[in-house]
Amino acid sequence: MTGPPRPLIAFVGPSISRAEADRVCPGLDLRPPIRRNDLYREREQGAWGFLVIDGVFMQDDAVSPREVADVLEDGALVIGAASMGALRAAECWPAGARGVGLIYRLYRIGVLDSDEDVAVAVNGDGTDGAVSLPLVNVRYAVSRAVRRRLLDRARARDIVAAAAAIYFPERTWREVVRRAGPVPPEVVDYCTRLDLKRLDAERALTYARRLLGDAHALATRHGRRREVPFSRSEETRERGYDATGGVDPGRLPTLLLEWLIGSGRLARHRPQLEFPDALGGTDLDALATSTWKHLGDAHQLDGELMRLQAVERASRAADDAGLTPRARDVRRAREEIARNHGFPHWHHLVASPRGQRYSAQIHHAFERLARAKRMREAWFDPATMPGGGRDVRQSAPAWRRLLARLGRSRA
Repeated sequence: MTGPPRPLIAFVGPSISRAEADRVCPGLDLRPPIRRNDLYREREQGAWGFLVIDGVFMQDDAVSPREVADVLEDGALVIGAASMGALRAAECWPAGARGVGLIYRLYRIGVLDSDEDVAVAVNGDGTDGAVSLPLVNVRYAVSRAVRRRLLDRARARDIVAAAAAIYFPERTWREVVRRAGPVPPEVVDYCTRLDLKRLDAERALTYARRLLGDAHALATRHGRRREVPFSRSEETRERGYDATGGVDPGRLPTLLLEWLIGSGRLARHRPQLEFPDALGGTDLDALATSTWKHLGDAHQLDGELMRLQAVERASRAADDAGLTPRARDVRRAREEIARNHGFPHWHHLVASPRGQRYSAQIHHAFERLARAKRMREAWFDPATMPGGGRDVRQSAPAWRRLLARLGRSRA
């Protein structure tokens, strides 16, 4: 390698701002939260190392463990911490990923096992700052409060249970305390000052700064092993499923297009597309055909077909089970569709020219998605079925493991 090496690429966002990341570890190539195919693309362009802290998981396709494993096999350095980075590092450490911080260790030993623990809503102003509270911060804060004898364990479990019951974009300390019942002000003040995701992000950046003491040798060691493009998993995996769901292939492009328009997911793949004034006739056929080809060329067709199939199956199952969407299912479906369309709230979407033009498709997608959300929760949590019942404190063993683990860790 001649000349200075490319800087280490770091994907940061809600866990720590880019300005703060640059202060802790100057000279990084700072990027927004990681998305699917970012590692492939940057590795093919010569990147030798990645620090993954934050990543998307709902508003766009998350980076997959397969992608992380592929670039590791190609010789790249991948460090993960704090949020999506901690989750993927814990999943991919056998392939060579390096994890930093307590959140990584908790994922690694199985105390944490879901992205729900690190999920947050982000500011729409381009800064990617967090506007909600991650569940892992609640767990960490109350466990520290227990250790300092500011709370007893039973009260700590109540607070975590209250936090876990709040949909992640709406979770704040104020809402947690409101639902959990009275909490002494000094305990609230103590807990709100603890931010485990930020601490782990700072630890990872400090670790990267030490590694970069000899950046040239590091870049040479982690250069590409073969100068060919990566084979995306969409092209190479065994196809053991029917992505069409048994639907007539001749009708499928139109059905998929109507779902993509109604749900707002079309804007993810074709953001500059000018929609026709009305859906029908040759305009619809041409748009459906071009969208089908576009998704196929981008290796996104199977994924969108399977999403449509999953929503359809869950929606029909809800009808068969006599389940109707609850208020929170309605709210979550509306929020998801509005965000996909680029609107902050549902009423903004339905009042917009697009919302009025595609009202039928939007409301059809909303109804199916709300029923699907209701059915999905019933599938994975039978207590939500009529007549079901389960004490939320049955999750206490996992909570005790977390307390025990945090009790052994240093401050």
